[in-house]
Amino acid sequence: MNDPWAVLGVSRTSSDDEIKQAYRRLAKQHHPDRPGGDETKFKQVNEAYDIIKNGGPQQQQQAPNGFNFNSRNPFEGFEDIFAQQFGSQFRQRPRRNADTRITVPVSLEDIIHQSKKILDLKFRNGHGRQVTITLPPGVTDGAEVRYAQYGENTIPDVPAGSLFVTFQVKPHPQFAVEEHNLVKRLNISIREAMIGTEKIIDTLDGRNLKLNIRPGTQSKTRLRIPEGGLPRNKKPNGDLFVEINVQIPALTETDLEKKLQDLL
Repeated sequence: MNDPWAVLGVSRTSSDDEIKQAYRRLAKQHHPDRPGGDETKFKQVNEAYDIIKNGGPQQQQQAPNGFNFNSRNPFEGFEDIFAQQFGSQFRQRPRRNADTRITVPVSLEDIIHQSKKILDLKFRNGHGRQVTITLPPGVTDGAEVRYAQYGENTIPDVPAGSLFVTFQVKPHPQFAVEEHNLVKRLNISIREAMIGTEKIIDTLDGRNLKLNIRPGTQSKTRLRIPEGGLPRNKKPNGDLFVEINVQIPALTETDLEKKLQDLL
């Protein structure tokens, strides 16, 4: 490993108390049970302290507070120190399996119906498992959802890790997504825009709604259908906006001599 004195930030002439203080400070800083802790750095700090205090691979020392510097478990002993500072709940740190992170593509129909997905998980050690998850309400593109104990389960007799799923919403041919709202584009003729009309709109959840378009409606106008959008967690659904696109015909100079009703 790296120079153990450099890992602890001490010199080879530092006293035992200076080494111990540096160790305790770094171990507390990097302890995995603390917010922002780093298990890799925590192990390096323990290994460095172990090497310095042992003076060689064959020696073993017993430090104050019963800490065994040659312990096979790098967390042993320091748990007592950490428990004195933050409570006895840190005295024993249970083992558990690793967490798993995956990205899952979903359709808008999956989201609105809160569909179930069967996932075949593959772990780094070659093992795997199959799990079934349900999409929770409120899922948006890029949202990450944690499924407790749905992750790696290769170490027996300890809790399985968590499964973190990042949902990737696939493009839809009819609906655009704006957070929990949906936008559907509707083409109408210039005549329909001028005198008004009625249209039947198909919603994502399978309903057929009659939409009243008033005379003089302009292109890019949005008509709101309340709660016609995507589900939200513990809140009403988002809205569906129908965006009007007025199709303007191309005319020639000859067309200008015709009656308006013939052109429309």
